[in-house]
Amino acid sequence: MASSGSASAALAAVLLVVSLAAAGCGKSGGSGGGNDKLEVALQDDAVFLQRSYYDRDRALAQAQQMGVTRLRVLVLWARVPGAQADTKSPPAHPAYDWSGYDSLIDDAAKYGIRVQLDVSGPAPAWATGNHKQGVVKPNARLFGQFASAAARHFDGRVDRYSVWNEPNYVGWLAPRHSEPSLYRALYSHAYDAIKKAAPNAQVLIGETAPYSEKGRAMAPLEFLRGVTCRTAIYAPVKHCAPLRADGYAHHPYEFANPPQAPYPGADNVTVGTLGRLTSALDRLAQARALTTPAGKPLDVYLTEFGYFATGPVAVAPPKRADYLKTAFDIAARNKRVKEMLQYILISPPPGVRFNTSLINLDGKATLPFTALSHWAHQNAKQGRVEPNPGPIQLPSAPGT
Repeated sequence: MASSGSASAALAAVLLVVSLAAAGCGKSGGSGGGNDKLEVALQDDAVFLQRSYYDRDRALAQAQQMGVTRLRVLVLWARVPGAQADTKSPPAHPAYDWSGYDSLIDDAAKYGIRVQLDVSGPAPAWATGNHKQGVVKPNARLFGQFASAAARHFDGRVDRYSVWNEPNYVGWLAPRHSEPSLYRALYSHAYDAIKKAAPNAQVLIGETAPYSEKGRAMAPLEFLRGVTCRTAIYAPVKHCAPLRADGYAHHPYEFANPPQAPYPGADNVTVGTLGRLTSALDRLAQARALTTPAGKPLDVYLTEFGYFATGPVAVAPPKRADYLKTAFDIAARNKRVKEMLQYILISPPPGVRFNTSLINLDGKATLPFTALSHWAHQNAKQGRVEPNPGPIQLPSAPGT
């Protein structure tokens, strides 16, 4: 949902009538690891990366006040090569401008926040099936080279990557019927490239949108089975090499209802139906189709979430505050969930439809911001949430 392109799909989807379906908390299994504390995360690329409006330092201070320890940022493949992105043939030596990311990584560290990068499309014209900047049949081998360049540049400064944003949504990867096979190739090349360049970095698979939309989005579990070459009963469709990942990233939006509400469709996954996802990951691990490098089921990273502050399905501030606290509490109680991310901090200027923000454009905090900040600090004191550590020392960016 991290773009205006997917916002319209989200707005349409929330008008669906929600019926009851079974849901579980999904605490079984897990990829181990010694830290059961939930990371409170945030994303607002327009403010933190692009600096389109608001003051970045002020926003980082407010993020720290909210207890944030992670900042997710999209690395759009077609954006960092500059003018080279329009060429029809791959450049012999692609030139990537990482300076905006370097600056943000340094500034965020001053506030005790680590940056995690989602390497994603749209792709440059020289790497798509139709030779136009976009998301049509991106070349997996060339994407692997891009992921390698990113991991080499950020090695020691970025310790977590994810691969492609919402690959089960046609606005981010196309054509729709080919999304699982396209993504499998993109992910495999990126995983190998990142692990070779930065062996200690985590690599997350997925970044899936929460539910199916006719003609626009494939249900995330149907998509995941396609990526891992499995049928509806998790039997192998064909022989596919096992996939490895350090976690599964997902966007469990539930716009129209309380977060604990069950959502229809066994292959859809909202915050109230996370048991569907953890059960699927357990079955795939049991089949050795998708595991951690240690052979365990994947843990879950919820890398986008929020309720609308404005628009036709906006939630009143008191109710939105309660919904957000409940959603983060669901994540904190689930030992398989390692991260929960609030999508958008600062209210965008008028005309931007996707507004799940917590702070007004004039800098005034809303009730949901205050409530979520209080929740994060109380749960950090209780040992359920990772506390903000204060300033972090990182190696200097290459060339500085």
